[in-house]
Amino acid sequence: MNIITVGGLSYLPAAKALLAIQPTRELFKDPTEFLTIGKYKIVPWGSDNNEPQTVTDKISASEVVAANLEFNVNIGYGQGIKPMRRIIENKKLVGYEEIYDDDKILDFCENNDINYYFLEQLTDLKAFYNTFPEIIVSRDKKSIVQIRHKEAVFSRWGKIDDKLSRITKHYYSAKWADNPTVDNIEVTDVLDKYNPLADIRERLKTNNFKSLRFIVPTSLPSPGKTYYQWASWWSIFQSGWYDFSAMVPEAKKALMQNRFAVRYIIYLSPKYFKQIFKDEGIDPSDEEAQKARIDVEHQRFSEFLTGSENSGRGIVALKEMVNSTMGAVEEKYIEIIPVDAGKEGGEFIDDSEEVSNIISYVMGVHSSLIGSTPGKNKGSFSGTDKRELFLMKQALMRPYRDRLLRPLTVIKNFNNWDRNMVWAVPDIEFTTLDQNKSGQQTKVSE
Repeated sequence: MNIITVGGLSYLPAAKALLAIQPTRELFKDPTEFLTIGKYKIVPWGSDNNEPQTVTDKISASEVVAANLEFNVNIGYGQGIKPMRRIIENKKLVGYEEIYDDDKILDFCENNDINYYFLEQLTDLKAFYNTFPEIIVSRDKKSIVQIRHKEAVFSRWGKIDDKLSRITKHYYSAKWADNPTVDNIEVTDVLDKYNPLADIRERLKTNNFKSLRFIVPTSLPSPGKTYYQWASWWSIFQSGWYDFSAMVPEAKKALMQNRFAVRYIIYLSPKYFKQIFKDEGIDPSDEEAQKARIDVEHQRFSEFLTGSENSGRGIVALKEMVNSTMGAVEEKYIEIIPVDAGKEGGEFIDDSEEVSNIISYVMGVHSSLIGSTPGKNKGSFSGTDKRELFLMKQALMRPYRDRLLRPLTVIKNFNNWDRNMVWAVPDIEFTTLDQNKSGQQTKVSE
């Protein structure tokens, strides 16, 4: 049978069908064993200890996911971190003013490029729900002088200390995917996530530390996770919507370049052929035997979809329930979907709009806010509606900012700065011209 491979997809001309192998959904399966490197006991992030890099690759491969993530980071950033002072009158908080007259605070912000640090941390928190800020104490142990962003992609936790019942070590390496040695790993002590200020004071008092660098654990909580949190938007990978969104432009390009007509798309789990090879005793290392068996299966699909005697009949398809962080997910080994092309050149347009809307919904981004509204009701939102959507989105940034400002609050208290000094992220609030001639005003909340 003449099978044509285009863009990673197989085309069955007789059946006018595209055959796509779906990426495995076992990406987020928790490891069952610790990784031992020398004397270090490291908790793998994902079954292959490369989960954050895999997620990063998936983000870069989808324009919808990348744009939504960038929007979430930008709206969380607001006007950046600013040191503010509470204005107290008659024992009541009446407002805030930006600090311009405290050299210690201003020098700290300048020397640490505090807003770039904030942007890095916000990017990791939105992408992974985990961040790893590092604070550095002065040699005289009297003040914290630096704060640094440690890339989540290169960060791993150590095994929970049985005596303290908490994580005490952070391991950092750019070589997790390349079997790193002890020499490739940087080790840092981890502070108590519930009371890092008391912990660091006690460590410095008793000299219970290996260096003057400490990690302040910062994350958004997710159910059932002890080490690495599970970002809720990752459900697009578990459900299969991401895989479908990534396939649509590839399939569309293949159709346009080769002028193929498509009536069906056949989705196969990566387990489909593995199970066949296992059942039929085909050696996993025998590539020729595997290819020949795959060709036979392609022929079977083509005959099933083209044979008139099969009209109205079904096909036996395996499926299983796969455990995931959010519960059991149904995984089908075979799924055949008819394509309603409509007019010529219109293949997958409705599918693309649907999957873009679903992904944007899961990531908490209303498509009107980033310049497009896929679907039938394009442009149906007024300026007032969009402003209110934007304000609601800003309000939902509070828990993210609270977590990211926590290490800076520890620094403020450790360094004994002004008690009424706070770290704040002011927002630009769009308003009507009758309220403000510029159409915008600043809103401050600590």
